[in-house]
Amino acid sequence: MPFKINLTILAPSSSLFAPIISACLLLLLGNVANGGDMSAANKAADQMLEALGGRITWADLRNTINGSLQNRVDEPTVVYAVITMDFQRPRFRIETTARDLHLIRVINGDKNWRLRRSGNVEDVPKALVEEELRWYDAHLYRTIHRIAARDPAISLSLDDQERLQVFAGDERILWFRLDAKGEPYAFGSYDDEVGSLLGPWDFQQDGIRHPMWVSDSDGTWRAAVKTLSVNVPLQDHMFVRPGSND
Repeated sequence: MPFKINLTILAPSSSLFAPIISACLLLLLGNVANGGDMSAANKAADQMLEALGGRITWADLRNTINGSLQNRVDEPTVVYAVITMDFQRPRFRIETTARDLHLIRVINGDKNWRLRRSGNVEDVPKALVEEELRWYDAHLYRTIHRIAARDPAISLSLDDQERLQVFAGDERILWFRLDAKGEPYAFGSYDDEVGSLLGPWDFQQDGIRHPMWVSDSDGTWRAAVKTLSVNVPLQDHMFVRPGSND
């Protein structure tokens, strides 16, 4: 049902309150434009957090190190990937291994580097850095942390499909489909309306519930979680380029 607002504002004739009133109206109308009923979105978020281990546990999350066995269409069809994700600043490391394969990619401010199949260590191209930072901004587990921490830079809404949406300003960065318990079973970022699927959140570590598996909607990429560490002291050497003096 369409959400309608009819407001009548009574204020002193002085223009003292005009900027405050205007700011409040813009905030209210922006929330309505992003999906309507904020209280319903907050209720859905509360239910989701409760199902995944609790708001406090997720709010206290500072980083994750996730190890997963991944199945892919391209060779090698099976790889092991370890993703070290810093929630406090935009840096992460992705290391992928298989027989005759060792790849590393590090995004860390202006100290970005990657290890290629050839064995060469090189800079990460600027376009790829921008793509990776955009992925970081909509990262699934980091976004759940931001919801739990009530990050003022994001807002929530429900769309007409009852998906829980997360906005950074006017841009939608993530959406969730939740089951009756509040667990996400599908999610997508930005303008991806198809999204990915994820399995039951039965993998637990230090109170955090994590999905057992994640998959593209067509199954061309699948990942089964094998290890999870949280709030690990992230030493700078974990992100340093080989041969660097930093």
